[in-house]
Parts: sequence; structure tokens; C-alpha cells
Amino acid sequence: MCFKKFLLPAAETLNDTSSKNFLNALWRKVKSDADTVAQSRKRRQSVFVPGVRPDMNTYDIIASIHTGSDREHRGPAFFSWHRIYLLLYEAALQTVLGRDVTVPSWDSSLDQAMGNRQNRTSIFSNKYFETPFGYVTEDLFANLTGKRIIRCIGAKGGLTSKNAIAAVLSRTSHSQIVQDDQRRYFVEGYHNIVHRWVDGTMAGRTTAAFDPMFWCHHCFVDYVWELFRRRIGNAPADYPLGFTLHPSEGLMNLSNYRYRPNPPLTNREGYSNIYARLRRYAPAPSCQNHCSNSPALYCDRNRDICISTERVHDARYAQDRTSLCDVGTNPRVNENITATITSLQIIEQAVLQDFPACSPLKLFQINQIDPYARGTSIYDV
Repeated sequence: MCFKKFLLPAAETLNDTSSKNFLNALWRKVKSDADTVAQSRKRRQSVFVPGVRPDMNTYDIIASIHTGSDREHRGPAFFSWHRIYLLLYEAALQTVLGRDVTVPSWDSSLDQAMGNRQNRTSIFSNKYFETPFGYVTEDLFANLTGKRIIRCIGAKGGLTSKNAIAAVLSRTSHSQIVQDDQRRYFVEGYHNIVHRWVDGTMAGRTTAAFDPMFWCHHCFVDYVWELFRRRIGNAPADYPLGFTLHPSEGLMNLSNYRYRPNPPLTNREGYSNIYARLRRYAPAPSCQNHCSNSPALYCDRNRDICISTERVHDARYAQDRTSLCDVGTNPRVNENITATITSLQIIEQAVLQDFPACSPLKLFQINQIDPYARGTSIYDV
């Protein structure tokens, strides 16, 4: 049952007419904004779709679109797909909160610069994301309806460094920053390790978008991409070729469940300046701009960079990380490794019986699983 939920988490979620109409309404708003922003400064039209589904809130409908598949990762469409996804989410926010609401960018390099104090960053204070360990049960994102959020920061992965950003911006074409064998310049690789660093909900291929941190993290990835686009010539036409699952004229898929934008959008079109112009980013915090006058940052004069401050000590997180992060799980899976692997093989065989013969389904190798390890994330692979 757990394997089936992992493989088909939303198969029955987005095929209904109500969800499709809701997502299409958001897409029409994005298209309308893109078509008019260069022509006039008139007020953007807002759409509101009340009561989309009685059994599922609209946030979860949008989060369910992100499945972690190779159609939205591991290639040049990673940039364009997530840019459009961000715009859809912002369109939903604007229908409720007003046309000027946008997603804030989480610059994780400010926390990375803290060194061995990263786990104490003020980004997890009650003013921002709260709850670095365990279920999110207090303040801004406490007890959201729908899927519960859990985090366990700093257990693995890492944060984006200033050097990583500088390396990416030193390249002169998109083909140099989308190759996973060029680790120093691979933007998606730097993106992956932040997912793993936050851990919990953010580390799951089908669950990441349910944590509001997802949007702020991807907003920063989009910001770095925009800096890159402005440094190279003719960025909209510089779409890398040779990626089987990311063809330039391939239609952008916003879920694995037959939903595409209507009218359709190609991977290459997502590189267009039309969508880039919909958002403008404030400059990153620096000592020169007084760290954006943020009380959560300070300027390190010796290194000439802004760094996140530490959050006030909280007794709730002074206890052992394991007791907070492994909520509802048993860290000792099975002390008999052979028995564990055998059990997983039986489960895999049962799962495969539900799929037609010759289905293009590639499962992991059972013998690659360490029964003592924490849950394996798609961002670890």
C-alpha cells in the first residue's frame, strides 16, 4: 500500500473537471498578464474560483502538480517548467490576497555563510518559516489543512554557496549549466542539495511543494537563472538541444495526469522574455545595500558578505534531533538485513503485478537499499 501511494500519489487527484478548470483559470490569468504587461500598465484582471473541491484545498491541488518526474527535472526544461509553475502559484495567491502579492525569495547562501551555525539560522524563527525539526505545528504555517509538513534541517544535503552562484554566472550558455556531469556549474544539482538539507516534506519527490519553503527556494533558483539570462546574449533562443525528455518544442506538462496549459506552452517558450518580464527581483542583500536593511541579516566586514543572524534559543529544539525528526517512524527498520530485503522484494513484485506488461516503469534495485538508513529521497539519487 505504501509503495502504491508513493508511485501513484495523485492519480485520482487532478483528473476531475473542477481541478482542471481551476488550473486553466490560473493559466489564463498568467497568459493575460504576459500579453498585456508590455502593452500597458492597466490593472491586471483577477480570477477567483470558490469551492473548487469539497475534499481538497486549492493549495494541495497546485502542490500535487509537482511530481518530481524527469519531465520537470534533469534537463533544460527545469528552468522554464518551474518558472511557469511559480507564476501559477502566484496567480492563485493574487486571487485571494491582491494583484501585487508575489513569492519572497529565500537566498540560502545567506544561511550557508553561517558555517557550523547553519542549523540556528533565523530563517526558522517564528517570523519566517518556524519549526526546523519535526512537524510544523506553530505560527505562520501551523497545522495547514491537507498534507502535514515535517522538516529535519541539516541532516544531509547542503545550502547554496556564494562560490556556487559565482561559478554558474561565469558560464556563457545554458548548455553549460544543465549538464549533471558538470557539477561545478550544474544549477539543478545545487537546487537538489537544498531540498535534502531541509529534509522531511521538502525531500520527497511527490511532497516537496506541500512545504511553503518550496516556493521561496524555487524563487531564488529562478532569480539566479534570471541573473544568468541577463549575462548571456539572446537567452530566449539559447535552449539546449539533445535532451530526449526535454525537447525544445515539447509541450510543457504540468502534471503526469494529462493536464497541460491551455493554450499549450512549449519548453522553449518558457525561456521567453514575455514571462521573464512578469517579475522583477530586488538585488540580493549585500554590505553595499546594507543587507537590504533586514534585521535578520548582518554584514561581515571581513568577508564583505551578508550573513543570517541566529534565531533566539528555543528549548523545544534543544532535545535530540532524532526524537523530533523521526516522528511516527521506527528508526530501527529490521535488524535482519536479509529478511528486510526479502520483504521489500515481495512488495515490489506485488506492485509490478498491478502494471500492464512492458510498462515503461523503472524501479530502483532493492539491494541498493540500506535498511538502517533514513528514508531515501529522489534528491539523493
